[in-house]
Amino acid sequence: MKQYQKLLLQREARELIGRRGSHLWLLVLMLVATFLSIAFSEGSQKYLRFRMADPFTNWVSIAKSNDDASADNETFNNFRDSLYLEENKIRYDYRDVLISMKQSFTMGNLNGRNDFLTGRFFEHLNTPLIRKVLNEDNVVNGCKGDSTLFTDEALGIIITTKTAERLGYDIDHLPSYIYYWAHNEGGDSIGLNLVDGKFYPVALPVLAIVHRLPNNAQMLANIHLFEQLRNGSMTAPFDFAAHRDDYQKQLAFFVAEEEQDSFKKVLMSALPDTLQNKCQILEAGDNYQVMRSWRPGSIIQIDFGDASIPLLNYQIIANTIVNHYKESSDVCQVYSLDTRKVETPRSMFLSVEFNTLNKIHDFEEFANRYHIQMELEQVRTMENFVAVTQMAAILSGAMVLFSIICIIMFIVNMLQSYFQKVKRNIGTFKAFGMNGRELINVYVLMLIMIVCVAVLLALMLAWAIQGLLPLLGIEKDGFGYLSLWHTTTYIAAAIILVATICTVVLVMTRLLSQTPGNLIYDRN
Repeated sequence: MKQYQKLLLQREARELIGRRGSHLWLLVLMLVATFLSIAFSEGSQKYLRFRMADPFTNWVSIAKSNDDASADNETFNNFRDSLYLEENKIRYDYRDVLISMKQSFTMGNLNGRNDFLTGRFFEHLNTPLIRKVLNEDNVVNGCKGDSTLFTDEALGIIITTKTAERLGYDIDHLPSYIYYWAHNEGGDSIGLNLVDGKFYPVALPVLAIVHRLPNNAQMLANIHLFEQLRNGSMTAPFDFAAHRDDYQKQLAFFVAEEEQDSFKKVLMSALPDTLQNKCQILEAGDNYQVMRSWRPGSIIQIDFGDASIPLLNYQIIANTIVNHYKESSDVCQVYSLDTRKVETPRSMFLSVEFNTLNKIHDFEEFANRYHIQMELEQVRTMENFVAVTQMAAILSGAMVLFSIICIIMFIVNMLQSYFQKVKRNIGTFKAFGMNGRELINVYVLMLIMIVCVAVLLALMLAWAIQGLLPLLGIEKDGFGYLSLWHTTTYIAAAIILVATICTVVLVMTRLLSQTPGNLIYDRN
């Protein structure tokens, strides 16, 4: 570069930057606003994509009518069968179809009240939907059992933290078992400690504790557990009076790892002196494995060999141990429950998990062909999700375009204002033989340097703001509101640089098209 060009660059760059860098900092603020708008837009889209891919959002439940008419049942069954066809899965963009039920049950509250929980019961627990429910991000503090617990024969449940709190459990020590209140009127005659004179608490293992469940369910389990609970309410599995030998002699307990030693001491204190030498602590058999929970521990069984012990003594021993640990679920009595199959009730749901919601309206029309009515509110909500996602993408592009236009206008105004101050000097340069192209190259270089510095400073400030928001607790479901480092940001920065070059070339070409005399003597 020629010496006078270097001098021009050094002197005039200061003027372009402005007094105390005012022009530079104003440009930085505009770029920060630009990058923050891009980051907010991308963060919103990222969160929307997460919600759209979330089984909690993409899960549609279609209820079967309770009408017993065989024609209606046949129509529903035909619709269900059509959902399993691969061509329909591709056409309407869904991946999985599950059969589930919705039912409320009376559960025990630690505050001594009965509480009704609404649960969803599935045919299988080992499905993509349930695996997503049990994703590490949704599981609370690692409260999830290993994969062997989630079988079709499991008698455990999955609950939310809100359900645990509702039942009176401490959020800092989440339960490994919760209690189903089995109807046992008259059970006090055989030594049972009944609640409200008719309920006996039966421990059900907690397979996992999660932040949330689909459709805001309070608990989730398999249909086999539903069959057992329903069977208990109708016939006998939880009727302790009718199954005295089966249940009262079952001294089996879940004991958490940290309670192993204390449990033995409590057991011995509960035994009469005549039984202490006859007592054996054994590992429970395979029929108790369906009663394991998420908490590490063992299910052990108390055996007295051939000793003849009155049934009431079994109950006294069990009550002593249960009462000692009544404030905790680290030790609780479990039973080898009846595993008979019963007929599943007619009322059920078909749960369809979509890949995306783009075809939800088409799927609604498909269901209408079978006279299946989906909940319109649920469909409209999902259509709104699709619309919001598309609007977010449009808004992102509009914000980037608006910001670039504002920056271009700022550069144009800055150059025009600057040119009015120095055009006599520039006219002198031109009079001494410096051509317009050389001057344009100098101003392009100056503006590129200024814009690059402004872009780097703006990115650093925007990045600092992005990192500060989570520290202040400003986030949603673990997602920050800003996502700066994205392709859109890099493209926007590149467009700003290109737009700067084009703007400088066009503006300065027009301004420098005047003769040296017109510039020096300010003639129009």
